[in-house]
Amino acid sequence: MDTLPAWQVPAGRFVFAELDGIRTLCLKAERQGKDHVNHFLVALEPLAQRDTMGLTYLDPEQGLFPADGFSLSFSPASGEAQVGDVLETEAGLWLKLRDAASSQRLYCFVNLAEGRIKPRLERHRHQKMEWMLQRI
Repeated sequence: MDTLPAWQVPAGRFVFAELDGIRTLCLKAERQGKDHVNHFLVALEPLAQRDTMGLTYLDPEQGLFPADGFSLSFSPASGEAQVGDVLETEAGLWLKLRDAASSQRLYCFVNLAEGRIKPRLERHRHQKMEWMLQRI
């Protein structure tokens, strides 16, 4: 499949992108600004350590390869959620990440179904979940 500019790829979609010269499977994410949308990638594989996961800013014109045949699976876990962990809330499944370097916040959360980024989660009840990338 040909590349598509980032602005044409829907948030929440798996894509391949070149990050630091390495072909990387990522999740496309978006943050709504006042009058624009910021595009980001969340690297999923290869991944050195989950506790370093964060947002990578994406130029809207950068080419991405949509990736089919991948899904995430989840199972309940215990303990406090750290960077790289998934939280299940009434509003869905959220991946906790380090926010972009340009942000004033340290952490953010990405909705795994929609790819939308929130600066924080309300203090709802949540369940920490283990996640695993699967090829289908």
